[in-house]
Amino acid sequence: MVMLAVVVLFTSASSNNEKSGIVGTAAADFTIGNGDGVVSLSNYRGKYVLLTLWSSTDVTSRLDNIRHDRNATASATLVQMSVNFDRSQALFNELVAADSLDSSAQYYCEYKDRALFNEKWGASRQYNSYLISPSGTVVAVNPTDQEITRLVK
Repeated sequence: MVMLAVVVLFTSASSNNEKSGIVGTAAADFTIGNGDGVVSLSNYRGKYVLLTLWSSTDVTSRLDNIRHDRNATASATLVQMSVNFDRSQALFNELVAADSLDSSAQYYCEYKDRALFNEKWGASRQYNSYLISPSGTVVAVNPTDQEITRLVK
């Protein structure tokens, strides 16, 4: 029984290291669109990117998205990519308007496209924010405003 627990522990630790979203790992590329066009995470190589995965059903992620939207809009050195996982695009559109978000940085993830986010970013388990360096490496998970300022300067 103990041996089985040890094997399961090492197997899950090993598989987590293959995922994006861990500080020091390469950020998994993805392509997503909104009313302003289609963009890939790799389009922003050379810049700091604040990737926020959120849903209206997760209050913390929604509030983080609002805060990050305000900070990125005020920063010349930071790009925000915000990906929403609500069941309805109509709800997403309502929230973007109600929260006064920069619509050019907001993306709705179609149900058919969620596999990458679930597999590589763990979006099916928890919504997070990731600060990604200009070289494409995750440098912070759920960073505070102070961490963002310190790392991006």
